[in-house]
Amino acid sequence: MASTFTPYAGLADTIQDVAASGTTKAHLRLGQLFTLGFIAAAYLSFATTLSLVVGAGIETPGLQKLVMGLVFPIGLISLVIAGGEMWTGTSMNAPVAGMMGRVRWQDVLYTLVGSYAGNFAGGLFCAWLLIKGSNVLIGPGYAGPAWGDLLHKLTLMKVSLSFSQAFWRGFACVWLVDLAVFLSFRAQDTAGKFFLVWFPAATFFAIGLEHSVVNMFLIPAGIMAGSTVTWGQFFFYNQIPVTLGNAAAGAFCLGLGYWYAAGMPVRKERGDPGADPYFSPHSAYVHGDHRYLARTVLAIVKVVVGLALLMPGLASLLTFWLFEGTPAPHAGVLDHPGLFPLYGEPLIVLVLFGLLMKLCAMKTKTSAVQITMTDRGAEDTENGTGVKAMDPPRPYRTDGVVTPH
Repeated sequence: MASTFTPYAGLADTIQDVAASGTTKAHLRLGQLFTLGFIAAAYLSFATTLSLVVGAGIETPGLQKLVMGLVFPIGLISLVIAGGEMWTGTSMNAPVAGMMGRVRWQDVLYTLVGSYAGNFAGGLFCAWLLIKGSNVLIGPGYAGPAWGDLLHKLTLMKVSLSFSQAFWRGFACVWLVDLAVFLSFRAQDTAGKFFLVWFPAATFFAIGLEHSVVNMFLIPAGIMAGSTVTWGQFFFYNQIPVTLGNAAAGAFCLGLGYWYAAGMPVRKERGDPGADPYFSPHSAYVHGDHRYLARTVLAIVKVVVGLALLMPGLASLLTFWLFEGTPAPHAGVLDHPGLFPLYGEPLIVLVLFGLLMKLCAMKTKTSAVQITMTDRGAEDTENGTGVKAMDPPRPYRTDGVVTPH
């Protein structure tokens, strides 16, 4: 039966590359995932600090935002080219691998939880490094009060947003960020990736949208610098809605949107019986139908909500209800934090994230043997002689992105 989809602008190949990257991420060992997440958060932390330094002294709001936006993409470009696990980028890649049947949805959740934990650890360390360790923005040796003032202003603003404001700012943010990541799959050379990543990343930062991983550095840095914000407020008022918005945009707008536009490819053994064959040369795939699409949407919702409940949700319960009491409606309840509110609470949350990451890894490991071939380009297919045949493998780069043939 002929396909009812029409091949469009090379999406069939690009979506295979995105899924291959997501498959690689889902099969990373726990230590690899955490370390790469830590590295990714460090790159974004340094870029955010650079944005604060160059923008703090500019009084014209539009010009200040433009300058800050223009320098921030250095972090995302470093991440895409050098390698690193930013969970917001994984919220597109890993779900696409799940949609195509390359990995299980529990593997997708494991990948998101692991990179989220690594990102938080990296952001927390860089906040201490640049605020307390090196006094780059405040303290002895820093250039002037404008840097610290801008940091405090942004910290208070981010925890004072309503739930809907934070959610939709997070949604719009990762629509742009994951567009940058998606564009990097379309580019064939490093220079092309550099420019294609630059513009969406600069746009989101200049607009002032909410990115969970950036906030994992920026708000802890503000707390350590003396902002009247608690860790509970950080997790409850910012990270929960921003995480939901970020994950929804990555999985639905970029992941599901381009997967559907590419013809809903799914492995033959995962698709419904009688499904139409997929475009050549991807003979191991068939087109998904609307029933498969509905199941996929439900699976994405479970993963997005599960991530938000497991990570910032449990962190909010731990910090607010156990250490700080009930949530306060506004920022400004913590004037002079002691050692435990300043360092103890985030370290306990980091231990919690580590335990959750370990539990997810144990759950996925028990049935990992069910996936016998990690596909780097296409699933094995019968070649008529009883011997399994594979499409030619795609060469891998160090950042997990698969280069086209």
